[in-house]
Amino acid sequence: MPHSVDRRTFLAAVPALAAASAVARTVAQSPRLETLTEWMNASRDVRARALQPTVDRIRAMDTSIHAWVQVLPQRPTGAGPLDEIPFGAKDIMETRGLSTEYGSAIYKGRVGTVDAAIVSHLRTRGAVLMGKTQTTAFAYREPAPTVNPRNHEHTPGGSSSGSAAAVAAGMVPFALGTQTMGSVLRPASYCGVTGFKGTYGLVSLEGVLPFAKSLDTLGFFTHTPADMLALWEAMGHPIGRAEDVEIGAPDPIPQVEAPMTATELG
Repeated sequence: MPHSVDRRTFLAAVPALAAASAVARTVAQSPRLETLTEWMNASRDVRARALQPTVDRIRAMDTSIHAWVQVLPQRPTGAGPLDEIPFGAKDIMETRGLSTEYGSAIYKGRVGTVDAAIVSHLRTRGAVLMGKTQTTAFAYREPAPTVNPRNHEHTPGGSSSGSAAAVAAGMVPFALGTQTMGSVLRPASYCGVTGFKGTYGLVSLEGVLPFAKSLDTLGFFTHTPADMLALWEAMGHPIGRAEDVEIGAPDPIPQVEAPMTATELG
């Protein structure tokens, strides 16, 4: 049944309708970038306009995924191939002015005073630090509150739980983790993204909470291997060249041992 609206009510509603329409237009016009390849192929202007929708997406999704300790974007300190591209940093990495709690209630409320070397390096190349991602306590066994974006009933793996989940959920195109045994490759596998850790000692661990200094390495998460290669190159590392590799095996493959007899099986 139609409802009548008096003139005063209609006029009072016009500003609210106009504001809602403007918001809708802004959302529609805002670019939606997800993978690192998409971000790097976009112009600097498009990247800059995509940052706020990225923040909005994180805040909307993270109420159920819990990938983040804190979301408070930090502007780049330089310019380069990663201009205006957002990333997350595992919460055992020092970050100036952001929560750095090591995933532990003991350090709840602690704020970092400097940037870890890897965070500083990325910011000098134009990247935007979006905030800190969840980790198991001290990168060890006590789990983070993060769930797997693919299935909220499943674990995202650890210890770099939040970084893997944030990339898998499309919150950021890449994120930082650390690995002593399997803390990058395991959550990458569980969350269905690409994980990579460089050769021991290749990327500085200055400003990263140590677990086992003779094994600790920096690691990275992206959506695809192509994204990872692009990130590695954007960080200033050589990516080598394509090579053909020949793998051979004898045919037929000889038996190493003769089959055991029934008597031997006894």
